[in-house]
Amino acid sequence: MKKRIFIILIAVLLLLLACQPTPESSIIVGKDQEQMIEKAQETAAYASPDPSAQTVDWAARLGVPEHYTASLKSAGGRLTVEVDADVILPSAELPIVHVVPRSFSDEDAQRIVKALLGDDPQCIEWTGNNRTKAMCERLIPIWKDALDHWEDYGSLVYDRFDTKEEFEEALQQLILEAASAPDTLETFSPTYEWEPVVWQTAAGQKTYGDEHLMMNALNPDGTRSMLSIYNGADVKRSSVFYLRDADGPVYFWGQDASAWPNELSVTEDEARQIAENKLHEMGFENLTCALSKSSRYYWGGVVRENNPYQPCWTLVFTPEVNGTALTYTYRTEVENTDYNRFWSYERCYVVVDEQGVAALTYEDICTPDEITVQACSLLSFDLVIAIFNKMVLIVDNDADTMGFDRTYRITSVRLGMVSIPEQDGEGGYMVPCWDFMGDPFSSDDFPDFWRQMGWSQDGSHSFLTINAIDGSIIRRGQ
Repeated sequence: MKKRIFIILIAVLLLLLACQPTPESSIIVGKDQEQMIEKAQETAAYASPDPSAQTVDWAARLGVPEHYTASLKSAGGRLTVEVDADVILPSAELPIVHVVPRSFSDEDAQRIVKALLGDDPQCIEWTGNNRTKAMCERLIPIWKDALDHWEDYGSLVYDRFDTKEEFEEALQQLILEAASAPDTLETFSPTYEWEPVVWQTAAGQKTYGDEHLMMNALNPDGTRSMLSIYNGADVKRSSVFYLRDADGPVYFWGQDASAWPNELSVTEDEARQIAENKLHEMGFENLTCALSKSSRYYWGGVVRENNPYQPCWTLVFTPEVNGTALTYTYRTEVENTDYNRFWSYERCYVVVDEQGVAALTYEDICTPDEITVQACSLLSFDLVIAIFNKMVLIVDNDADTMGFDRTYRITSVRLGMVSIPEQDGEGGYMVPCWDFMGDPFSSDDFPDFWRQMGWSQDGSHSFLTINAIDGSIIRRGQ
């Protein structure tokens, strides 16, 4: 499915909505952003001199009910949309905020290193073949278990080996390696020398201005931590990636961490506080927890009975403005089109276990640099629903075109924020939006394949995103 921002022309809206009231003009997201900004300013400034501090009754202002239900059927008869949704509203004015990609300084990097690796990290040169005795001895029983369960999950966890016999031979080599492996490795203090990122292209190796710091640190228990701090210039935006145990099971990120009963003594609130404290230590503010769930991280990401796993809390943080978060969905990016360039949504995954933060990845980091509109004028809820009732049956409706039955089950309708790429520039805009969210499958027909892969149902799939200012459809990527 092509990932892009969808264009809705006024003629199409008029035809689809018939006698429903429509916006005076239909804004092409990423193309007519000046017109969108003008429309957001249609209403005179609100009474409060400080819109960011004003409490807003959005239900009264836009005519929003507490709960919304609907049952819709597509023209081809193959797509059904069932809506039984609570309507979730913010409590403050919603602005338009211009954001620019963040670039880390040496000072930023030092703060991140201190927060994640400690005051005096013992850095090592890591080749992948210079394991300590403790590293080898830790892997031996795990490999033996995988060999004993080769047909069940071992062959999936270690699929780089073609046969069981090949893996068994590798296990014997690991045992021999452990016998002669050093107790420790030579360590050194971290250096903050940014290295260019080299990309392999069809024309050979190239650099595009991106740079990164990569650190491996030896821990007192013999495990290895890994930290990457990335400064994006052209290929992608800045990011941070951290694993406390770089050779452990916790690397199967985000949506792939299925929800399980909590097996930790750490509660959900405690896990959130641990994550928030760590983000503060790293210098990241204005993030809010958009999703949290108890998880299991299986070796190799293979969800099978008896496959060893590590219980954790998985938390997702997104930027917030005036207390309203960038709405988190499983759709994370949009691609280049004729009207916008590639753009990814800023998000931060934090994994917490009994020892604290086990892993963290913060991607596509931006910095707000200007509030373009302090308090936006938004469409009424009736008009938003009129657009939704028509467009949810058209946008991404492959059920009719490919001839199979599908049902959308929408369990929440959320007024929040979404980021879109700037038309002329390297930044973007955070704008108010409506998301109609749920799960792609019901609990009864949730495919075994997705369950085995660890996917969970938590209502974070957005079936349709509508710009709350102009009514245009924002096509989220995969």
